[in-house]
Amino acid sequence: MKKTFIVFTMLAIMLTGCSNESEKTLNGTGTIRFDVLNYEQVSLDEVTRASAATALAHLEMAIYDASSLEIVDSVKTVKGSEGYGSFSATLPFGEYIVVFLGFDGSKASSLKQIQNIGFSDAYVPNFFYKTLSLTVSPSSTGCQEITLSRAVSAFSIKTQGYIPSNLKNITIVANGGGYRFNAQTGLATNISQRTSTFDVSSYAGTESVGITIYAFLPSNETAMSFNITATDTNGDILAEKVFSNVPMKINQRTIYTGSLFGDGTETQGFNLTLENDVWNDINYTY
Repeated sequence: MKKTFIVFTMLAIMLTGCSNESEKTLNGTGTIRFDVLNYEQVSLDEVTRASAATALAHLEMAIYDASSLEIVDSVKTVKGSEGYGSFSATLPFGEYIVVFLGFDGSKASSLKQIQNIGFSDAYVPNFFYKTLSLTVSPSSTGCQEITLSRAVSAFSIKTQGYIPSNLKNITIVANGGGYRFNAQTGLATNISQRTSTFDVSSYAGTESVGITIYAFLPSNETAMSFNITATDTNGDILAEKVFSNVPMKINQRTIYTGSLFGDGTETQGFNLTLENDVWNDINYTY
């Protein structure tokens, strides 16, 4: 078992909080500030663990009215931009739900509904979150540390050995998970089939190719199925494989390693194994 610890720490400065940066006004509002002090993610590439630790591409905050669940404010920051990871909002006194998100990729999040957060094209990134209740009042004081937790499970397929020289795409049809996120429960909004196609032509004729996809789950752990189809430059099928009853768990990556294309004449088996890294990785044989 390998363990790589991923630590995310946020300092939330609320009203009369840290650094004397809180403000009160006579009209019944307060300004809250949230500053990221230390935020690192150990990156994973498609085939092996990358050694570098990098900040997530996006850090975001959304604030919802605790009664109506309507969004009242949101702030999105991007790695490398001015103010990355710094958040503030001036709110009327009252009760709120604050959601922090951290994720990779280039697609924008949709934050309008706290129970239905997601991305375009059914995309699911490597995704972390924290949800907390916030009271804005004249007596609100103190500092709060916030730790983000990974909210997705991952499925990886790695094929080694013979890779056809005319390989173009690998399509994965995932069943049993979801691609919309409920920040109140930390689970998938619903179960939805998702189809993802990857252009892997740059790996054609090499000796290995790996793909990882993420999913929100309807419970902390569940079984999913994945239909894998590899096609050539003409769209013809080169190989197909169905992985049924795949054990999936939040913060766990299930890895199937083997030879999808066999030796060029037949398809061989895959291995399923499990590693642990705060991702809890698994590895099987098929």
